[in-house]
Amino acid sequence: MFSTFLPFHDPEDTAAVGPLALNSQDFFETSPVSFNVQKPIRYFVSSLFSAGTGHRELVREAPLASLSRSKRYTYSGAPLDQFDLDVLLHCTAAAGSSRRRGAWTEHAQLVRTLGKRNDAATRKRVCESLARLQECTIGIEGDGYRYMTRLVNRALLDEGAGASLVEVNSDFADSIRSMRGLDLLMQERRAMGANGLAKWLHGVLWIIPAGFSSNFATLSKLCGMRSTSSHGFRTRCLGALDLLVTNGVVTEYSVEDSGGLYVSGRRNNTRANACGFFSLPDTQRGCSRETVCAHA
Repeated sequence: MFSTFLPFHDPEDTAAVGPLALNSQDFFETSPVSFNVQKPIRYFVSSLFSAGTGHRELVREAPLASLSRSKRYTYSGAPLDQFDLDVLLHCTAAAGSSRRRGAWTEHAQLVRTLGKRNDAATRKRVCESLARLQECTIGIEGDGYRYMTRLVNRALLDEGAGASLVEVNSDFADSIRSMRGLDLLMQERRAMGANGLAKWLHGVLWIIPAGFSSNFATLSKLCGMRSTSSHGFRTRCLGALDLLVTNGVVTEYSVEDSGGLYVSGRRNNTRANACGFFSLPDTQRGCSRETVCAHA
């Protein structure tokens, strides 16, 4: 699967359209789009939604690890994790395809959808998550431009009523809806339980269902778990992959003597016949080479 690869300048430009939709375009050609078109890879294959819950200290313009060479991402607010992504996906699904200003979300229903225990502590956790999502901003810097966006435009949090009125930012909502299969995505994430790393890896394979190769150090940075020891991360990563195998998301994986990790996905998109080779740009203390390989 990983024997042949072709270089590509920026995996963002193809790795999350459909996902990896080839349509009638040349595989490595991309049509010019406005920079405010958010691609799902920015949310699922980056450190924005960390695989582990750490300190919630506020940050300002903190750099985000991603695969992009042509853009730089920053984050301001309280750090987010996979639970926050679960909440955001639920609110996006609740709004449907409507462009109305907000969707009324009952906290108890949200908790049940996430497969969590419906108690006061969990409902409070939902409110805290919505507050973080509303208050954060994401910076995107490219060649000569700087763009600021949000995840949630506005949220009316009513803990007394046990419900919230949430307006998800259209940039994010349109990006997620472009993937299709949001209900299945949420259902499969629920099967991962509280395993944030399994959910993060599941998101990667949702974007690149054919699979990927990487080293553990790169994955540790990409998923936002840099503080974990190399041995500890490797152990957690292999455990998460075992969970994904059990749930049919990963067909197989292997680790080379050199430490390289190879993960084969289920290819849930019939046209997704490419796999990713992950490495970080020089600015993120990694190799500057990103590639996409074609599977014959």
